[in-house]
Amino acid sequence: MRISYQQLNENVQGFSNGLSSIGIKQGDCIAILLPNCPEFVISFYGIAKLNAIALPLNHLFKEDELSFYITDSNAKAIITDSKRFESCRRVINQLDKDIDLIVVDKIQPLSIYFCDLIRSAQPEFTNNTKFNFTGDVLYQYSSGSTGRPKRVIRTQYNLYHEVNNFTQTIDITRTDKILCTVPLYHAHGLGNCLLAATCSEATLVILELVLQKNGMPIEVPFVFRRTKVLELIKKEKITIFPAVPYIFNTLAETPLETEVDISNIRLCFSAGNFLSRDIFDKFQQRFTIPVRQLYGCTEAGSMAINLDNQLEENTYASVGYPLKNVDIKIIDDQGNEMSPQIIGEIVIKSQALTRGYANMSELNQQAFKDGCFYTGDLGKKDSEGRLYIIGRKKLLIDTGGRKVDPIELEDI
Repeated sequence: MRISYQQLNENVQGFSNGLSSIGIKQGDCIAILLPNCPEFVISFYGIAKLNAIALPLNHLFKEDELSFYITDSNAKAIITDSKRFESCRRVINQLDKDIDLIVVDKIQPLSIYFCDLIRSAQPEFTNNTKFNFTGDVLYQYSSGSTGRPKRVIRTQYNLYHEVNNFTQTIDITRTDKILCTVPLYHAHGLGNCLLAATCSEATLVILELVLQKNGMPIEVPFVFRRTKVLELIKKEKITIFPAVPYIFNTLAETPLETEVDISNIRLCFSAGNFLSRDIFDKFQQRFTIPVRQLYGCTEAGSMAINLDNQLEENTYASVGYPLKNVDIKIIDDQGNEMSPQIIGEIVIKSQALTRGYANMSELNQQAFKDGCFYTGDLGKKDSEGRLYIIGRKKLLIDTGGRKVDPIELEDI
């Protein structure tokens, strides 16, 4: 499937109209429970066009997890697919709330069909707002290291500056083609794939779902999708490839006899977890392209990236310099800025930064001070100002790029 920007705009406008026609209004929260697909993109921008709030959720969540996020966010609707329809219906029934259920791929009982919602939109619901909206547009949840998931509130103003800082730093243009293999619900996929592509008029290539014979999507380990990814890189002439260490490692282990053409790629970068030297070397040796490390967080999106020319020789472990318009400092426990090579807490300042966590005033006073975010990450700068991530002030367990809180694990 190929969608032009004109077609995308028409679908976004139609979906925004449709949401308005069923009573969704500015400030309402809409959960998106979908794997990567065109409907995710249409949903996100349709919600934003209505000045409502998008809540992208992990499509692998269990019902008790889904119930927590729907309750905490006070979501008015859930956008999902047939595979997750029954789970969502049970959650809504248990919560006993008036929540609309919108299904993207099939007509289901007691739900709204995504395509019908677009087609049924009436002209009087068209939103032709021209002014800049600075209100909330996105809820994301950060596990952090302080217990339960924390709802991060971000505005259209925040997202504008996030994508502006990122695309200016790595110089994304309309001629670029970005391959998205990471989840769009995650800050990495949302900011560095979806927003980066669409706000630059670049092409976004989404790795499509694997469908069973009955048309239902199925989760497949990435190693079994390796060939398809390499085919897409060649066929679509991908120029930018964001991923995580696991994906780069899997691609690096492609058998030597496999014919590979990734000559159009100008930038590979990794986020979500530390990129080991072993994976860096394997990918470099297999494809003669260095994988650059990017540093980001849910609270502010991308913050630094390593674009060194001689990356493989001396600075592969660095996440580079701050993005344009982002300020990063290393401080001690007393708030004093540290000298080069001295480890301290990473503190950031950016217009992309959230104003805080919902309903956590005490934590906000600790984490957000004077327009800065105290990340809880430990790091250092070298004499040239490059940033290195050393670890966390508090323990988190990393599994495949997802952060797990030991307290939550103990509860389970």
